[in-house]
Amino acid sequence: MDLQQDKIIAKHSLERIYPKQLNQDEKSDNEVLTIHLARYQFASQQLMGTQILDIACGCGYGTALMAEAHPDKQFIGVDLDPCAVKYARDHYQGNNLRYECGNGMDFTCELKGEAHSFDTIISLETIEHVAEPKKMVTHLLTQLREKGVMIASVPTTPTVDGNPHHLHDFTVSSFYRLFSAANYRPAETFEQIQYWEFTGLFSKKESKENRSQGVGRNIINHYLKKPSALFFRVYSIVTKGLNNRYLTAVFSQ
Repeated sequence: MDLQQDKIIAKHSLERIYPKQLNQDEKSDNEVLTIHLARYQFASQQLMGTQILDIACGCGYGTALMAEAHPDKQFIGVDLDPCAVKYARDHYQGNNLRYECGNGMDFTCELKGEAHSFDTIISLETIEHVAEPKKMVTHLLTQLREKGVMIASVPTTPTVDGNPHHLHDFTVSSFYRLFSAANYRPAETFEQIQYWEFTGLFSKKESKENRSQGVGRNIINHYLKKPSALFFRVYSIVTKGLNNRYLTAVFSQ
């Protein structure tokens, strides 16, 4: 993002979307937004308690969606990108909502000089981005109150090959293992399927017409460097088809 005269100009990418600046005529971008909103709507229906933390909230649209639906609860949205946090503060405000800059790997909250814990922690499409997923999950779970829940999501089909921001591929089992080490188990779950968009897959245009533009070149480069990883992709296509799958789960002890 560019910061010009204190006004943020958001740029869409595989990393972030900015709903208020989406091209309404771009079908693939709107489908991505629909998937993200549905994920947050699911999370909104699973909240426990009154103190809610949304880690990696991006530009804040999902945190604001939940805060508006639950005026009786207090929400904190946290993201490591200061520009995204500023955008959230400028565009998604609420009396029961505030934003902070922080990293899920070590984020802690203090109120009135005392450590503050949460009834629900939400981290959607975050875990695959960090170098040490288990370490982040373990840390976030320590920020939960007794009987608290964590709502998290990851892609369960390969994405590292096409998305340079993703560091890990997960299966349902490997996702669950991140939490089972701390005796957290999945309860409610929500699976989403996103069928592949082939338009502009190998485009070299500098200006993106959709978020998937040029991803095909990322995939080819990935398998040229790691040909053995192609097995996971082929297995995914054979068993699940030409789509990406995402799983959101509510974890509790």
